[in-house]
This record gives sequence, C-alpha cells and structure tokens, in this order.
Amino acid sequence: MHAVLAIIQKDILQWTRRPLYFIASVFLAVLILVCVGSTLSGADDMPFGLYDPAGISDLSKNLTATKRFKVRIYQDLNRGRSDLARQKIVALANVSQDPLEDSVEILTAGNNPLIDQQISTGLLAVLTSSADQLNLPIHSESLEHVSFGLRDYISAGLISYLCYVLASMNLGFSWIYEWMEKTYRQIVLAPKGLDAAIAAKMITVTLEASLVLWLAMALTAPIVGYTLGSNLGGLVGATMLSVFTFACVGLCFACVLKTIRVYTMTVTILGVALMFVSGIITPMKAMPMWEQRIAGALPMYYAADLTKGVILGTPADFGRDILILLTWSVFGLLLSRVILARNKASM
Repeated sequence: MHAVLAIIQKDILQWTRRPLYFIASVFLAVLILVCVGSTLSGADDMPFGLYDPAGISDLSKNLTATKRFKVRIYQDLNRGRSDLARQKIVALANVSQDPLEDSVEILTAGNNPLIDQQISTGLLAVLTSSADQLNLPIHSESLEHVSFGLRDYISAGLISYLCYVLASMNLGFSWIYEWMEKTYRQIVLAPKGLDAAIAAKMITVTLEASLVLWLAMALTAPIVGYTLGSNLGGLVGATMLSVFTFACVGLCFACVLKTIRVYTMTVTILGVALMFVSGIITPMKAMPMWEQRIAGALPMYYAADLTKGVILGTPADFGRDILILLTWSVFGLLLSRVILARNKASM
C-alpha cells in the first residue's frame, strides 16, 4: 500500500507541474464536444427558399420555428431557382398556388446528400407536426416523448468517446515514458512492486482523465447548449468506470507496442474506427449486421449505452453495461500483468 501511495503522490505531483499538458487535454476535450458535436448534429439556420406569393401555407412560420432554417421568401419562382443553382439557398419549396391542390414541391441542388438528409429531417418535423396546415395525410407518433434533441444525443456519445481518448492518451504517455525510463525500478523489482505500480497508475490515470472530462463538460454544456441530465452522481460513476476500462485496455496496448510513436498512431486510428462502429453517433440497429456484431464485442458500445442512459434517461441495460466494462477491465489488467511480468527482467 505504501508503494501505491508513493506512486500516486509522484504522478499527481508531476501532473501539477505540467500545466500545458493539462490545458492541452482540456482544450482537446472542449474541441471535440463543441466542434465535432456541432458538425455531426448538423447546421442551424440553413438558408431555405419559399415560393408562396399567395400565402396559402404557413410553411414560413413553421420552418423558422424549427430553428434549422432561415427562410427567404421569393415572389419570383425563377429567381428562387437561380439562387438554388448558385447555392445561395439549400432548398426551395414551391407551394402550389391552386388552393384545391395542397401540394408542395421541394427542390434541392442534389449534389450534397448530407444536406439533403438534414433538409428531409427538418421538413419531416414540420410536416408531421403541422399537417393540418396543408391537409397532408402525414402523421407520426413515438412511444416515448423525449425532451432532448440531436445535439444532446450526439454529445452524450462524444462524452463516452472522450473517456477512451483521455484515458488511452494519458495512460500511454505516462506509462511508456516511465517504464522505458525505469522510473519505478526500485518499486517494480520489490515484492508485489509490479502490482503496486499497475494499481497506482490505474488510479491516477482514472482520476486525472475524469477530472479533465468533467471540466470540459462543465465548460461546454452551458455554452453549446446540451443537457448533462439530472443524475450527476450516475454521470460521474459512468464516466469513471468508462475511463478506468479504457485505461486498462490502453495498458495492454502500451505493454505490447512499447514506443510512444507506435502507441499513439494505433490508439488514434482505433479510436476513430470505434467512434463510428460503436453506436456513438448512429444507433447500432441502423448499422449493417457485421458492424453490429463488432460493436457488441467492443467496450465502447457499452460505455456509450451507459452514458446515454444516465444523461438522456433512455432505456439502457445498466447491469449488463457495468458487468461487461468490468470484465474488460479485469481482462486488460490480467493480460498486462502477464506481459509486464515477462518484461520485468528488462527493468
């Protein structure tokens, strides 16, 4: 226990003496939550053209109310088509001026599928909630009436992704440098010293990475405008468990890869792949079957499910998520212990 506390004290002291590392870590987390989250959740106030000189529909009011579109009214249909061709607007709604038809034609440039998908999503929300305005036979209903938006959903996923990024990068840099530089030589060569070094490093990495993540969330949530939910205790527990799991897995990579250059390249590429395949952005059921099977075998899917359940209040199998994350943690620690015991002679 004395060895564990000694390493923890040394790690914390080194961490406080590296303010640039702390600032860079917080900046990275803020950058991902703000920029990546805003990009993935889609644009706001997209310029949307509307040709309805007779004012037959209430599309202008309803589109503006979604806060996704900035409506431009056109009295000349050809002028609207010209602006659409020059990409001054993302789409043009041509409302039939015959009161007996009740039809709306949506024109897009057709060369950007992502924009077209955002337009379709925004229009569906307008038309399904205001079908009586145009007498359209469209109606939708959901089993659960949620109070969060797309930005909240994506931010919750990015928080679980940041658990991986902060844990793996923090663990890799500190452990590889200290192991290669034989910082813990006396402790590791002592009886039970290797176990003490592993335990201490897992504790400090979990605390340091979690602190950076909590600070980033506290800074970005009120500025960007996404919810952290009302279960703050559950959020703290979910993020700490996720960070601990990824730190244990990262320790395995650090023990095998050994050099910081190869380790950084590996965990960075792996992290990007995990972000898209683990249901963080796209729900797992919306992915191809082979991706679903991969996601179900990886810890990030369960970290995301746990985090979203705590923040958004969505249905989540908390017991399963916690058990699988703990299983990955134990597996990572045991495998790292075996590898490090074999490499102990090199200290």
